[in-house]
Amino acid sequence: MMPEMIAGGEAEPSGDDGTWAQPGITDVPTARAFLQTLASRDTLVMPSVDGDVGYRFSRSSLRTRGLGATIARNVIAATAPSADLARYHLSLGLEPERRYCPRGLRAGVPLAELVLSDGGLLEELRGAGLLRRMVVGFNNQAAAALIDRLGLSPAYCAPPPTAYERANDKLEFARAAGRYGFDALGLHPVGDLHALDSMFRTMSTVYGDGCVLRLRRGAAGRHLRHARTLPAARRAWQRLNALDGVLIGPYIPRTVVRRAVAAHGIVTADGFAPLALSEQLLSGHRYRGSRVTHEWASEEIGAVLSSLRAIAAWLRDLGYVGAPAGIDGFLVDAPQGLRFVALDPNIRMTATMMPWAVASALGRAAGRRFAWQYEASVIVGRTATFAALERRLGSDLLRSDRLQHGGILPSVVTPAPVFGVGISRLQAILLARDVEHLTYLSRRSRGLGLVVR
Repeated sequence: MMPEMIAGGEAEPSGDDGTWAQPGITDVPTARAFLQTLASRDTLVMPSVDGDVGYRFSRSSLRTRGLGATIARNVIAATAPSADLARYHLSLGLEPERRYCPRGLRAGVPLAELVLSDGGLLEELRGAGLLRRMVVGFNNQAAAALIDRLGLSPAYCAPPPTAYERANDKLEFARAAGRYGFDALGLHPVGDLHALDSMFRTMSTVYGDGCVLRLRRGAAGRHLRHARTLPAARRAWQRLNALDGVLIGPYIPRTVVRRAVAAHGIVTADGFAPLALSEQLLSGHRYRGSRVTHEWASEEIGAVLSSLRAIAAWLRDLGYVGAPAGIDGFLVDAPQGLRFVALDPNIRMTATMMPWAVASALGRAAGRRFAWQYEASVIVGRTATFAALERRLGSDLLRSDRLQHGGILPSVVTPAPVFGVGISRLQAILLARDVEHLTYLSRRSRGLGLVVR
């Protein structure tokens, strides 16, 4: 298959879903429509979710918003990738035809606001001709204004910004569980140290391993603390209270957790249409990626999907319909049977969805189903440029002439040496023939340097 056919309209998912859908999980018609919209030449995609509360504007993330291998033809990104990485993505059919970047970056300013303030870029976008609709990862006020200024139709982001705000409130989510019939981690606001002392005693006895403290809004496990003792809980509360909206809940120990699950899908008028179920890759409580395989028991799928249907009813009542959502949770072995305990609402385009679209396209191109993994790593000890990665990975680098063998696909590479020490950030998609091969590729990826997260 020619590279241009992987990402283009010619590569719309065919009726044979055996190469890209997760068996027993993926809602194929909904997934097919979503992929077709992303890959269409009349769609403008701004995948960055930096308008959400809790997005980290670090030195590197400031420049990497919207970057990565993609099936989209028209992308808004903060910057362009290196020329050699762009050529590599192009060889796989995973480089956009047009990338639109604002002329100046400002720390702490979301991408939609930067585009709105760039009159020249707005004129370029309005004059692009073919564009008819726009997909944004998170629809806040600035993103909604941008869609309006460009005269485009919102696609998979039509809910108003107020719906995004309410749907991502962790306290509202926890309170909705009882009303809508899904299991969620019980969370309660804690406004002072006196209330904390009382609530810690209650929460720490649920599973016997302390409590968690977190903020009402946030992402990727940031601002989450596990406190096993009351003094540790008091210290965590004092640090978090300097921000806003501290919540407390019981800590679920890993000894009772069968899987740490992230469910990705589209909220529809009929319910929750799954795209994929993944196992979360965590470093402590911090998210660093997702693993998508096909070894899911029917009871596991049933427990997750039952909860998703109930959560979708809550989202529809908030006015959030026709847009992506992700739900993080634990599959817990309990005396009454397997339970899915929902932990976090990620009511936006998740970090896994664009890599999922890439893995789906490559599976169709290779004519096989892959087990795959998306991972974000910090590499310490070497400066990782694409050329250096290509040399070190050798035959384990994904190649267009041997797609069926799988390999490691560098998606975002940002070298940032500090005082002569090689420090780089790497986002990669690992495509494997089976779980054993996936484990091998993960070791190869982590062996690129002293990898920390």
